[in-house]
Amino acid sequence: MNKKKAKNIIFSFCILCGTLLICEVLYRNNFGYQNINIVMAMAIFIITAVTEEYIYGLLSAVIGVFTYDFLITSPRFGFSFTVNFPLTLIILLLVVFTSSIITTSIKAQAEHARQKCQQAELLYSINRKLLSTRDLHTIVRYSMDYLKDELIHSVAFFEDIKPEGKLNPYFTYVKDDVGIEYFTKEEIFHLVRLAADKQEALDDKDYGYFLPIMTQNITYGVFAFSFNEKDLDKKQKMFLELIAEQTAQALRMYRLMAEQQEIKVMMETEKVKNSFLRSISHDLRTPLTGIIGASSTLLEEGNKIPYEVQARLTEGIQNDAQWLLNMIENILSITKVQNNGMVIDKSEEIVEEVIEEAVSTFRKRFPNTRITINQPEYVILIPIDIMLISQVIINILENTQRHAGGQRSDVVIEVKEEDDFVSFLITDTGPGIDPKILPKLFDFTVTQENPYKDSTRNLGIGLSICKTIIRAHGGEIYAANRPEGGAQFMFTIPLGSEK
Repeated sequence: MNKKKAKNIIFSFCILCGTLLICEVLYRNNFGYQNINIVMAMAIFIITAVTEEYIYGLLSAVIGVFTYDFLITSPRFGFSFTVNFPLTLIILLLVVFTSSIITTSIKAQAEHARQKCQQAELLYSINRKLLSTRDLHTIVRYSMDYLKDELIHSVAFFEDIKPEGKLNPYFTYVKDDVGIEYFTKEEIFHLVRLAADKQEALDDKDYGYFLPIMTQNITYGVFAFSFNEKDLDKKQKMFLELIAEQTAQALRMYRLMAEQQEIKVMMETEKVKNSFLRSISHDLRTPLTGIIGASSTLLEEGNKIPYEVQARLTEGIQNDAQWLLNMIENILSITKVQNNGMVIDKSEEIVEEVIEEAVSTFRKRFPNTRITINQPEYVILIPIDIMLISQVIINILENTQRHAGGQRSDVVIEVKEEDDFVSFLITDTGPGIDPKILPKLFDFTVTQENPYKDSTRNLGIGLSICKTIIRAHGGEIYAANRPEGGAQFMFTIPLGSEK
């Protein structure tokens, strides 16, 4: 006997005993049979209304009438079976019948209202949870969890439905139901594609039920189950359709957000590209103008101007040409990184040799700069593209001189091995960096509108290229002003043998 049935029996027994006790009291005090009958009828009505099946009220009516006749009416402790007996029994049975109809109707309405309330709460919960999620995997996982809990069956969801080849479904397993291997059969793939193409539910007697997830004539995926549609009751079918609709809306919102994000990235990329081209154009124009002017002067007035002026003009042409060569090297470096999708070819290189190569190239352009190198006595190997990292060091070294404002700027290069990284710290004794442009120092936008420029040409793209190269190596780059004066640049490269 379950708890609910025992509870109904105990409740009926208690009400019946209490009522008979009240009837006994009323009988002894001569309150009349009419009042006693009303009390008995009320007791039967209460039992019928409170208990969950009419049988308790019916049995209580029969037992109550017999007990009432046996214990209360004359002769006491014997059945009278007068004309009032069947009449009383019929009246009480009518009370049971009437109250059963009324309470059953009330209970049905209450249950219907409760289910409606639960469905509304569930719909609100599902709607809020799915539509607030902007991640494909989370949306699918939420939907499948709801279906698994309600249907008590394994669920598969096919999102990327390719016309040919194997499909890779999301899957949620329920104990004693089919496993993932069931949904990776060629027959299942065929039925999934068929449901997606037709955009309608597919019920196959051998392989189960397939429900496409779609809205506004766009299919976003297919739910697959091992059971057939006829195995679902009305409530489960409504729930499944509800989840399918909400999942379709959530996936539609996700796709729209993804497309918007892609458009935003494209616009930002175009903006950066335009900024990059403006930087290149501006930076190339200045030295070219100087070369054209100096060379024209030498060609047209070469015989008329002193030798010292000719030498100064020739030196200017050489410096500008060297700068242009450096710019082209930078452009080639960033093109190399971007063409490979930020993936570069690395090989184990000795840090000491990398620095020597970069400093050697730098000294050809700035032979008078004093450079001090501090590095560990032991050999440090790091996985890098040596040409790119050398370019980073050269760019930073040249910036220490180009933005020195005509002052002497000594440079110190310090190398340290820290945890899983090798850090390169390059400091100078120049005027430092304007604090206003420090946050944008490594951006392409630090060009035309930026106040950080010298009297000859802008900062250009050198530092932004450094950032791109270091990020491609898995490191970071920073810049700051030193408290004692001058600027410092630090970048890190992770240790390891991965290529």
